[in-house]
Amino acid sequence: MLERDYIMRMVAQLSGVLAKIVFAKKAKNYDQALQIMHNAYGEMFGLEGQLVHKLHPSSLVLLLGQKEKIKALATLLQEEGDVLILQGKSQEGEHRYVKSLALFQELLKMQTSKDGECLSAIETLHTKLSTK
Repeated sequence: MLERDYIMRMVAQLSGVLAKIVFAKKAKNYDQALQIMHNAYGEMFGLEGQLVHKLHPSSLVLLLGQKEKIKALATLLQEEGDVLILQGKSQEGEHRYVKSLALFQELLKMQTSKDGECLSAIETLHTKLSTK
């Protein structure tokens, strides 16, 4: 019961953050979108954005431990990549895509049944990276 409540809170928190990011992106306020993401790293995972970007994906998996946290972080990194690409920072954006992809792949290894959402994100990230 507690785990289910935790998962529901994590999903709600991620949904709220993603809504704010989408709003900032539509307004072309990319700096605000990035700030929202960096705040979310601290609030949701207890990590500084710089640490998230420096750590190897396998270290992040060990640090986060829970599948829901890994999935949420992978999703935020993908969004951050999108914003950085929109800002013309292709190399940084691609780096976020690569890390997001690695996290989603690690997540699939942890699961007993394949998560369609993860598979879709992996396919999207492969497409984004292959066009660069």
